[in-house]
Amino acid sequence: MIRLSRSRTILAAATAVAAIGAAGCSSPHSTAASPASSAAVPTLEGQAAATLAPMPPGSCTTTKVDGGCGPYVYPKVQRSSMDPTIQQNVWNPISGWHQTLTAANPGNWRITANMPAGNTAVVSYPNTGAQYDEDPVSKYRRITSSFSENMHATKGTSAWAAYDLWFNNWDNEVMIQHDFAGNAPCPFVAKQAFGGSNGVPRQTWGLCNFGDELVWKLTGGSQHKGSVDILAMVTWLETHHYMKAKSTITDLSYGWEICSTGGKNETFQVSSFSITAS
Repeated sequence: MIRLSRSRTILAAATAVAAIGAAGCSSPHSTAASPASSAAVPTLEGQAAATLAPMPPGSCTTTKVDGGCGPYVYPKVQRSSMDPTIQQNVWNPISGWHQTLTAANPGNWRITANMPAGNTAVVSYPNTGAQYDEDPVSKYRRITSSFSENMHATKGTSAWAAYDLWFNNWDNEVMIQHDFAGNAPCPFVAKQAFGGSNGVPRQTWGLCNFGDELVWKLTGGSQHKGSVDILAMVTWLETHHYMKAKSTITDLSYGWEICSTGGKNETFQVSSFSITAS
């Protein structure tokens, strides 16, 4: 899914909209609503987050389309070329969107979103993660990541929790989806089990091939808490010629792609996150 990233140049709106829907909105032929005007985004009222534990004093809050929090000194994200940030990343601001980001650090943050009911285009990808400045994949002996999140999904939700990984100077995109609601199934071109070491459980993932975008999707259903072996999944793609040999790592991010919340406030929460790299 073409989108903004923490350091990526803003894409032309037409390019972004043209790519929407490739990897699993609620309709396989998704179309975006009309872009919103440049007017200020309203603050959410009566947020669902009020029922959750309060964020620590001094937490960052933003409602801006391109708002962000950080950077943070956060040792649980390893080998990044810069301290991690958390991005609001409303890269397709359709009419009627509302989203508030509140963050203490990359392992404790949430967004409260209200996206129009029935919308089938990805509106935002709030995320955190790391940058690797084109390090060769082969340089690493280990890249694993652990997460704990909750979308608090309802029957009107169309969204998924996912890693969004970029390689070869933004030329190749790989997603790892583990928690999903209301998104269309994709035909698997392969299935493979990963894990079994470094604390990562062995699980089977299905691969969807959308050309410029590859998607690993957990086959056993949604999972709110767990860990993934990113290096093994990417190396498999290289070995089986879905990615070119000697690929380089550009950016590893984690968050949610959000299409719809049924027109109601919905809180998406990360309660732990780490990247272990060596």
